Amino acid sequence: MSVSRRQVLASATLGLALHSLRGFANVSLPFHSGDVVVGCTLLNDPNDDHRGRGRLLHYDAQLQLKQTIWLDQTTHIVQGVRFASNGILWAFDAFAYQAIWLDREGKAQPTPSWPKRSFAHVNFAQDGRYFLGENFVGERSRVPLKTTLPFLPGTRRYGDGFLYEFSPEHDLIHVHKTPVHGGMGGFQGLTSSVLADSDRLLIYTSESGPRIMRWDLANRRPLPDLITHSDDSGRMFFEVRPDEQGNILVLTGLQVERYDLDGKLLNVLPLGSFGWASMSQSRAGKVYLSNFFSGQLACLDLQSGQIIARAETGMRKSASGLDTCP
Repeated sequence: MSVSRRQVLASATLGLALHSLRGFANVSLPFHSGDVVVGCTLLNDPNDDHRGRGRLLHYDAQLQLKQTIWLDQTTHIVQGVRFASNGILWAFDAFAYQAIWLDREGKAQPTPSWPKRSFAHVNFAQDGRYFLGENFVGERSRVPLKTTLPFLPGTRRYGDGFLYEFSPEHDLIHVHKTPVHGGMGGFQGLTSSVLADSDRLLIYTSESGPRIMRWDLANRRPLPDLITHSDDSGRMFFEVRPDEQGNILVLTGLQVERYDLDGKLLNVLPLGSFGWASMSQSRAGKVYLSNFFSGQLACLDLQSGQIIARAETGMRKSASGLDTCP
């Protein structure tokens, strides 16, 4: 049976329409082991460089794009992407006080009614408890911003930079009054953290600040810093993650540094350019990284220090969190 040119064009047009509908209707492909998901909001507001249409970019392990997942409930940069052990994907919009849960099939799931705080990352304890870090702190920024940070409802403060501990049933157990550095702008709170020492210790940082801090979760008190540099040292930390041997991986913008739990530097893995600010969990000796300034993604082999895969998101100053599916 012959097919006319009109039928071919009609079929192609329908295919493009369905592709577009799939993205905006959030009809998603499932997540498979090794897949990489990146928060990469489509920034589209000329008056606010953090505002735009929320989306997650879904790649395979070789950083080949599989799909775009559009998010309707967010307003600003999506960050804090993290897979739980049960396969649920978590992500956050700290500006809108929103969290996103997607199941293994990529379908949205309801989230608990947490306090209205700028939560932007999560850690999972072995007993089912989880900890949410408050992203913002203070009342003002020390540097000019091209976005407007949200005040806590009924206040003129961005937040406190505290750690919120929840039960497996989502009940609030305790608010840990963690001291934070504030980063370059003074408003960065508890932006990245790691559970260590059988979930009795929190190791954390304030994005772009020069300290890696520690908090005793069992006794609810601060401990001496794991790493301390002066404010004028030029040193900055962006993300902390555990490796598979129990050491701490620290992303500095320029390189990945590995420390033991006593703060001893074990090795340094240069990345060749500045702007690397987000890092996935370590799985099978690899981590995935995103560069906030360039929008580039990379897969780093922690043994050899080689970049073994790269991709371009095509969006500068947006890629702000990524993880691999367990």
